[in-house]
Amino acid sequence: MHFIYGSCNDNSSKAAALYRERYSNVRHSDYRVFIQVHNLFCEGRLPGTGLSGASEGRPQRHIAVEVLELVEEDPSTSISQISRRTGIPKKSVHRF
Repeated sequence: MHFIYGSCNDNSSKAAALYRERYSNVRHSDYRVFIQVHNLFCEGRLPGTGLSGASEGRPQRHIAVEVLELVEEDPSTSISQISRRTGIPKKSVHRF
């Protein structure tokens, strides 16, 4: 994203259009995302990283194990119940 933004002379609208053209099979980001990514790089941070370069949020592998264990314990449990018990968003629970 950042390279496309630069190749469009920091024009976020053009960058978003070029990104949609090149990557038609992925979810398209709003033009403002290109500005945010650029600003993070300028601040010396990488998008999606937290303090000290550690990834933000819970590691996905631990979420999968936790969800699968709960389903193994009670196969009739719902996504909503797992979400309430664990604090994992329903969307993440549904992935597993």
